[in-house]
Amino acid sequence: MKAIGVNQFGNISDLIELDVPKPEPSSGRLIVQTKAFALNPYDLGIIDGTQAKFRPISLPAIPGSDVAGIIVDKDPSITEFNLCDSIVGLANLKGYSEYVSVPYRRATKLPAEISYRTAAGLPNAGITAYDIVFGALKDVSFSKVLIIGASGAVGTNLYQILNSLNKQVSVVINSKYTEQFDTADFNQVVFYDAPKTIEQLGLYDVIINVAPQNELADLYLAHLAPSGLLISTTGIDTFKTDPSRLVDFYNTDYKMNQAALEYLVKKVVSQEITVPIAEILNFDVAEIQKAFHALQTHHPRGKYIVEV
Repeated sequence: MKAIGVNQFGNISDLIELDVPKPEPSSGRLIVQTKAFALNPYDLGIIDGTQAKFRPISLPAIPGSDVAGIIVDKDPSITEFNLCDSIVGLANLKGYSEYVSVPYRRATKLPAEISYRTAAGLPNAGITAYDIVFGALKDVSFSKVLIIGASGAVGTNLYQILNSLNKQVSVVINSKYTEQFDTADFNQVVFYDAPKTIEQLGLYDVIINVAPQNELADLYLAHLAPSGLLISTTGIDTFKTDPSRLVDFYNTDYKMNQAALEYLVKKVVSQEITVPIAEILNFDVAEIQKAFHALQTHHPRGKYIVEV
């Protein structure tokens, strides 16, 4: 089958078209004919080999975790899914393929109302957002939330989930994205690139940081209520305050993959969550390389989705 990956760890230019065996069903696995998959910054760590320090990755290495498609084979003991079911799932690896093996506990059925291209944009970012709200914050009483990095995929899912729960949401974004937001969704909108606007913020029960750059950490902390909590997906080292007020999200472990996907799919059907798409790509090495170069040089609004 056709796949896109690397024969040696390197960079985006090392991506090539591969001819690899179609996966066979193993314990707890669905074999899915891929209809669409999403590109994620994490995939770059598969391509350059940095993720091999944390998990076994064999060569040729095929990136890709966010997939949507049709079940064509499965472990016979799996009764929750049937052949020909459309699903969205979180694969361990190898999503850049015509067929992919997906753990059934990281998948959910896809209703006809949701396209494969939309579904493929949900798993990684949506599950992270879900786990923050219903995992890290499950025992926290809060009403006012500030999201730092709301224009990214995780931030977009976060503010939509929180809005659906009737939380008062304010966001920090780059001013160039203002026209892409409905400001009616937020209590306040302030800008990284105009730090004076951040000073106008009030106090928040929860601040959620999903931005990779935290140079303005002191400004954000000034708006954390005395009993408030700051959660960061990109490290907490720059936030100098009482450690009891900080949660390093990647030092936590929720793994609510299937519950998250079920929730996200329902929210998309009810139109409480939309999935911004930056561009639809062909299943082609050059197009994927071009999209990754764009990801590295600017921050697109929405996901790059590859249709297979």
